[in-house]
Parts: sequence; structure tokens; C-alpha cells
Amino acid sequence: MAIDFKKEKISGRSPEFWRGEAKVLPGGFKPTEDFPLGTVVRRATPLFVDFEARTAAVCKSALVLDGGTTTKPRVAKGHYFAVGDRLTKSGDCALSPTISAIDRTNPAYDVITLSAAYTGLAKDNILMESTEATTGDNAKKAEPLHVPNMVESADYEFTGKGLPTLDAAYDVVILYKNVPYPLPAEWLAGNFLKANPNIMFITQ
Repeated sequence: MAIDFKKEKISGRSPEFWRGEAKVLPGGFKPTEDFPLGTVVRRATPLFVDFEARTAAVCKSALVLDGGTTTKPRVAKGHYFAVGDRLTKSGDCALSPTISAIDRTNPAYDVITLSAAYTGLAKDNILMESTEATTGDNAKKAEPLHVPNMVESADYEFTGKGLPTLDAAYDVVILYKNVPYPLPAEWLAGNFLKANPNIMFITQ
């Protein structure tokens, strides 16, 4: 008699925090950005926390995938970019086009339409939200719009109910392979956040 083994798929994901441990700041922080209802800011998402203003900004980045163009790059799912955001390429920062549109219909990747071509953009490049790069006599490269100093301590969904609040962890070890975002070099000092060495990323 044959035995029929039935497989059952269970939803879930690998933990972002090593051993699930994190030290969390008291109170919450008001988001500085507007996100569509239903958006979930995942645990371990990099944040820039302003203690005086009691606000938190999501630090946005995305990995460029194969198959796109310099005006319509394909990027990995899991980013927080929105139309109107300005971005630049980590390690280069020479240009800073804005996002004109985002096509999220493909289940494997998103397509970001840029206001101008980003010359040399290629697979495995990292895009990050940035300030404006300028040319001419006062030419200057773009810089990260925010350099993270904390990370989100728990999944938070924007529901439109109550006051939106992000909770920030300030001391944690993060399993980098279990998070959807890439880490621009401009955010890091070795395996640590440049603005907070108590937050470490490991790959094992």
C-alpha cells in the first residue's frame, strides 16, 4: 500500500532579529513620510530618529535587478520608494533623478520610472533616497537623505486609524539575509550602522 504524503504550506518568514532580542526606545515616533494605507513597515527597517522632534523617517533603499534600463530599472520587492522621491546610486551619487512612476504589477520585481536616465546603472547596484546632485560652478554630489540611527522594532501597518507611531530599537543584532532591503555603504561602518554602532548586521 502506497503512502501519500500531503504537504501543507504555512505562511511566515525567517526572524530578522538574532534570538528575537532588541532594546527599544521608550515612547513612539511620528512618521515624517506618508504611506498608502496597508503599507507595513517591517521589523528591522532602518529609521532616522529625531529625538527633539520625536519623529522617525524610513530610510529607503532598493536593489537593482537584471532586465531593466537606465530610465526604468527593475528593483527587488520590499522597498519603500514612492513617486516624487529623489534617489541616487550608492558609491556613485553623481545623479539624483526623481521617481515618476512605480509599476508593482509583476510579482517578481517592481519597475521604477526615473525622470532622467541614470548613466551606468546596472544589476546589483543599490539605490537610496537622496538629496539633489548639482552641476556647474557649485557642483556637488548627492548624499543620503537620511542616514539611519535606529531600526523599526516590530511590524507596523498604516491603517488610517489612531495616531501613526513607529517604535525604534537602538540595540540589536540583525540577520541581514532575512531582510528585504540592501545596505548602502554610506549607511555603514563595517558591519554596524555608521550612526549607531549598537546595531549590527550579520550574515550567518
